[in-house]
Amino acid sequence: MASRMAQITKKTNKNGTTSYLIRAFNGRTQSGKVLTKCKTVTPPAGLTPKREERWVLDEASQFEQQVRNGLLLDSEMLLDDLIDRWFEQYGNKQLKQKTLYDYKLLRPRITAAMGGLKVRDIRPAHIMAFFDNLEEAGIRQDSTYTASPALLKLLPKGKRAKVRQAAGIGEETMRGLCSGKPVSRKTAEKVSSAAGLAFSKAFIEHRKGDGKLSGNSTLHYYAFLSSVFRKGVQWGVIAENPCARAERPKASEIDVQILDEEGIARLMEALEDAPAQLSVIVQLALLTGARRGEICGLRWSDIDLDAGTISINRTVQYISGSGIVFNSPKTRKSKRCLKIGADCVELLREYRQHQIAEKLRIGSEWVRKVTLENGKQVTNDLLFTKWNGEPIDPNTVTSWFPGFLEAHNLPAVHFHSLRHSCASLLIAAHAPITTVSQRLGHSQTSTTLNFYASAIQSADAAAADALESVIHVRTRKQA
Repeated sequence: MASRMAQITKKTNKNGTTSYLIRAFNGRTQSGKVLTKCKTVTPPAGLTPKREERWVLDEASQFEQQVRNGLLLDSEMLLDDLIDRWFEQYGNKQLKQKTLYDYKLLRPRITAAMGGLKVRDIRPAHIMAFFDNLEEAGIRQDSTYTASPALLKLLPKGKRAKVRQAAGIGEETMRGLCSGKPVSRKTAEKVSSAAGLAFSKAFIEHRKGDGKLSGNSTLHYYAFLSSVFRKGVQWGVIAENPCARAERPKASEIDVQILDEEGIARLMEALEDAPAQLSVIVQLALLTGARRGEICGLRWSDIDLDAGTISINRTVQYISGSGIVFNSPKTRKSKRCLKIGADCVELLREYRQHQIAEKLRIGSEWVRKVTLENGKQVTNDLLFTKWNGEPIDPNTVTSWFPGFLEAHNLPAVHFHSLRHSCASLLIAAHAPITTVSQRLGHSQTSTTLNFYASAIQSADAAAADALESVIHVRTRKQA
């Protein structure tokens, strides 16, 4: 007996009864192996051959439909297959693009370590062993590489073009490489091959953090695996989540870099030499404490210059393979309205006039429509764009910032440090921690307390000194 939906094999049992083995297709493993689900059914006694055939076909149809719809998950499933199903039935539908992209980057290490294990056999010890491996030196894959003297000897001016063309890299990349700038491993491999020099002799590796992943990176693996196993429990694949009984990785200590008041004053002075757009982005980061992606995603419709407010309604990110995409803010509380002062209002008024002049100069090449986070196309009223009005890549800002600081002999801080500096100044001015938290868009006040514990202690110490000074003066007067 055969079915278009499943393979059906007739069996005669020792007691003389007849049963049927139904085998339904259930996908393939990453290596291409066919997966099937099996079920044995025994028809009710007394059926005619024709009715028995129809009954078995109905059973096969129902079983195949259950398998196709993922209703017959079981503990024989491999972790790789559970992860596939997690992406298909949950991740691809529920997660933001950036989160989904980041989780897909974590997949290869998990597959290599545990992908071939049956879900039912995975214990907390397997999870802990995986986390221990992540903390080993050399596990990171984001080292950068600089050209060795041996390679530079092969790349004198006038002879670089041939190697550059053979490597398939741009002129700017080649110039940077020859002047000592670091490149990715992929670029380094192309150049060493084109130059005919062994990779180990052509480039010097620079590992980040001794080649170890940060505690925060390990926490991302924990969050991903825990979500996969949680769905496994929900779907009936396993009885409990093995991550729940595994030691949770510790987050890295928070290193908050800030600019003090003198550093901010010097930065503001130096911004007179910066391009108008980048200058305004930096000043908004200091004045609002908003995140880089939130600032780069601002529209003029988000700003009320008469009321002196900026509404944070979206964030913009660059995602490999997708390009520049808009998303809703990081958390529910990240969607917020910020009050700005008169100086900031004036800054934005002047910048708007600058942008209007730029649009007129670019003319018909200016992009008139943009697609936002809800997929809806709107008139392009973005504050910050590429030269032709296209959405700006926030990475452009963070790539430019270190060189700008160095050129003006300013402290080497991250762009995100401007957000920290804003928060620290608010705390020093004795703004309530709830106000600071709301302004930063933190989901919980505890997040603010954790990040700025040192600044809070300093403000508290200053308040104590001020109080002591007042009491001391009063005591002298009484004497």
